[in-house]
Amino acid sequence: MNNPFFILFLLLQISLFGVYVGNPAAPAIMNTGIFSGHNPLIKGTSGYVADYVSDKKYETSKKNPSIDLNDTFREFIIHSQVATLSVILLERLELFGTVGGSKERIKPHDQKPSDPIEWDFESDYHFSWSTGAKVVLIQWGQTYLSTDFTYYAIPESPKTYFKFLNRLNLPMNFDRQKLSLSEWQASLGLSSRIFIFTPYVGGNYMQSTLSVAKGEEVGSIEYKNKYKMGYFYGITVSLTGRFHVNFEQRFRSESAYTFSTIAVF
Repeated sequence: MNNPFFILFLLLQISLFGVYVGNPAAPAIMNTGIFSGHNPLIKGTSGYVADYVSDKKYETSKKNPSIDLNDTFREFIIHSQVATLSVILLERLELFGTVGGSKERIKPHDQKPSDPIEWDFESDYHFSWSTGAKVVLIQWGQTYLSTDFTYYAIPESPKTYFKFLNRLNLPMNFDRQKLSLSEWQASLGLSSRIFIFTPYVGGNYMQSTLSVAKGEEVGSIEYKNKYKMGYFYGITVSLTGRFHVNFEQRFRSESAYTFSTIAVF
């Protein structure tokens, strides 16, 4: 249990993915589609999201308090790429889902010169999915108060593992660990449309649980996200009303930058 490579592996599994919020007022500002007219009852969207997470904090649960993973790593980097699909109803409700994957790299704390080896690690892409909804609660002219709920999951799979690299950047073999991650997030945001720009700001509450299976004798080790409350801001640029690009930054619960494109049909 005190093996530094094992501890580092568990730490990295904690920080796999972040939840992209997006503009909470998206159902209202996407009011014209390629094949649909103005203010239709129903329309669909598809898009692409590139998410970059540079910092996120987790801690061990009460089931395994003896492992202090915060002493093991300095920072981690996560690249996520997902495709999105959604249905918008009455310009007030959006039901959406995403599928894709992420690739991670972690940087451990600076090691002592006496350490026999130096290690770093990276991962291959892992399958992940999410589903959720956005609801416009109140509208004042072109200003919107909206809410968002998202559930994110990584199904348990023996293919979800990391590659440890030595100082020569060569892989080091370690046993693979099955894991599963479930995360839900609720957010509240204020958006205001000005010509083709719709900036937004808000706060979110996140609950994230990671389980790493170590076998029948040891069982699973569980982790929880350290900071539940977070903040975000961003801006949506509407190109011809049918194509949108979005830039977002999230902080405290996780530090992340996101770029996305959306087409409305």
